[in-house]
Amino acid sequence: MKSYTIKYILVFSLFLSFAGCVEPFEIEGENFESALVIEATITNEYKNQEISLSRTYALNAEGPNPELGARVKVLDLSGNSYEFREEEPGLYTSYQQFSAKTNRSYQVEITTRDGRTYSSEPAKLTAAGKITEMDVVKTRQTIDGVEKEGLAVTVNSGKNDSKYYRYTYQETYEFRSFFRIPSKLIIEDGGLKIVPKTEEDYLCYVTKDSEKIIISSSSDIDSEAISRFPVRFLSKENSAITYRYSLLATQYSMTREAYNFYEVLNELSGSESLFSQNQPGFVNGNVYSVDNADEKVLGYFSVSAVDSQRIFFNFTDFYDRSERPSYPFDCNISRPEYLVLFNAVETDLVGLISQANGPPDGEGMGPYRVASKTCVDCRSVGVNVKPDFWEE
Repeated sequence: MKSYTIKYILVFSLFLSFAGCVEPFEIEGENFESALVIEATITNEYKNQEISLSRTYALNAEGPNPELGARVKVLDLSGNSYEFREEEPGLYTSYQQFSAKTNRSYQVEITTRDGRTYSSEPAKLTAAGKITEMDVVKTRQTIDGVEKEGLAVTVNSGKNDSKYYRYTYQETYEFRSFFRIPSKLIIEDGGLKIVPKTEEDYLCYVTKDSEKIIISSSSDIDSEAISRFPVRFLSKENSAITYRYSLLATQYSMTREAYNFYEVLNELSGSESLFSQNQPGFVNGNVYSVDNADEKVLGYFSVSAVDSQRIFFNFTDFYDRSERPSYPFDCNISRPEYLVLFNAVETDLVGLISQANGPPDGEGMGPYRVASKTCVDCRSVGVNVKPDFWEE
């Protein structure tokens, strides 16, 4: 689970909780109160479950700020306990695989490195919901005040007992180098040398996780089903859809209380200004400090039924190949002087286009024609190994 939205939005929550009316002021970090941020969703999937811990950070500080060295466990109130280890900074993974069961209550317990203890209210597994269909439709969406043409990846969820959902996605797409060059420049015996390439660097695959909060509710719909809910909008100009694109959508069933929590976060992220009249204040979740009832703790502990589905499509399924998006990087060719080029090759900033022929020209006066590495080696953007799930 890699969700960044709570971390970035809740940076401001403590500030907002103390804000009254809108007055001119200078941003200062002296009185900043660091709060623990807990992101925990235990699911009905049999797997190593994950919990993310971080700290809020001041407006003028760099983030995110992972919480290191904590002791984390999930209690099954029927008598089981699942310990977690820190897999990477701030990300804790259960030692053993387990799945949430119906009619059982679960609770998270956390002890930070400085000895503070935190817990959550008990939570039960929400009713299961299934993604019945995914589709891609041409549509228009207004982004930053500008209407853009593009493609919406939508999901349908059939009628079931769950009415509230949160979605995440993982997108994977082909990325191809702007130039397809069979040779490369290397440094050998203190000088530059052209040698044949031995590894794939033209076709790669890029994978990215969603970062925004995506929620939907069927509580106001008679059928209690989700129909063509847009999980991801991709502008026609988005280079991710230039060739072949895939999206794995994951649907989490939620309680109404969890839905309300994420809805408030969406309002925070959608606010045009943190200093506007509409200041939502502190975001209340279901986690708390055991030692200090007045300490502010941010986040939500959920136990969710989950379902996933994947879709593939090509740009040419919807548009003519002549309309492909522009290449996302500047690929101008230049001929740097030898020492400049040597340093650029040494630091892996450029790739070979060809050996230069003739006198200095508009590209420069160096011995080789080169371009940015992102234009000749797709591995600077993605990986050259086709994912196991990939379908042509």
